[in-house]
Amino acid sequence: MCKLFVAVALLAIAASAHPIPLTGDEVKSELVAAGVSDTAAAGLIAVGEKYKDQLIAAKEDREAGKNVFDQFKADAEAYIKTQPEADQTAYAAFIQKKKAEFEAHHDGAAPAASS
Repeated sequence: MCKLFVAVALLAIAASAHPIPLTGDEVKSELVAAGVSDTAAAGLIAVGEKYKDQLIAAKEDREAGKNVFDQFKADAEAYIKTQPEADQTAYAAFIQKKKAEFEAHHDGAAPAASS
């Protein structure tokens, strides 16, 4: 369960887009598959680890959860800015993809098909 909240903290969008939440290792694998280096992906997971207990505590409190997520997001963004440009670019593309999946899932719409 803790790994679930690491995944949620790391990529709340990603975890919410899947019916079965991802573990930290699964998120790391997805990041690496998206082009983020293993080192940068491990660092992002470590950032998420700092917030897992707070996210568990805020599970039933939407406002508290949002505040913890915002703190995590700021730390993750600060961390990724210390990484090589290739990692920053791959991470940004990964987040955009997960955001689109999240929106499609929560809007009840299917992801857009490519033409």
